[in-house]
Amino acid sequence: MKISGALILALVVIVAGCADTSINSSVEQANKQMEAKGSPFRYVAQDSSSMVLTMLPLPAGPTKAIPALAQQVQDLIAREEQKKGRSTALLEEVRHLQDGREVWVLQSLSGGVAYVVSFSDPSNAKSHIRLSGPTTYRK
Repeated sequence: MKISGALILALVVIVAGCADTSINSSVEQANKQMEAKGSPFRYVAQDSSSMVLTMLPLPAGPTKAIPALAQQVQDLIAREEQKKGRSTALLEEVRHLQDGREVWVLQSLSGGVAYVVSFSDPSNAKSHIRLSGPTTYRK
């Protein structure tokens, strides 16, 4: 039985389309979960079989924390970074979520590293700090 080149090409396109649909479906499902959790990160399809994490375009600006509280956050982040084997934790920028949380983005030569930070009261040095991360993502 002889199979035509057009039939083979059509089958390749169908299989590639299924893989693309599968990754797009995975990205969509993962992003729904991330959105439900209030995450500032989302997945995008890198190719037909993998996805990468990116950060939403959030407004940047100074932290709302007073200097003493901001220093406490820097110290907590530095300890977490040391646990991960990274010797420096230099702050690149702070991005703001609509719900008042902040995303502290660190300087990094290889992609993005960020922590999501929330304060019970950013104007009080004894405020409770909630830190989640680090999250590594593609810039």
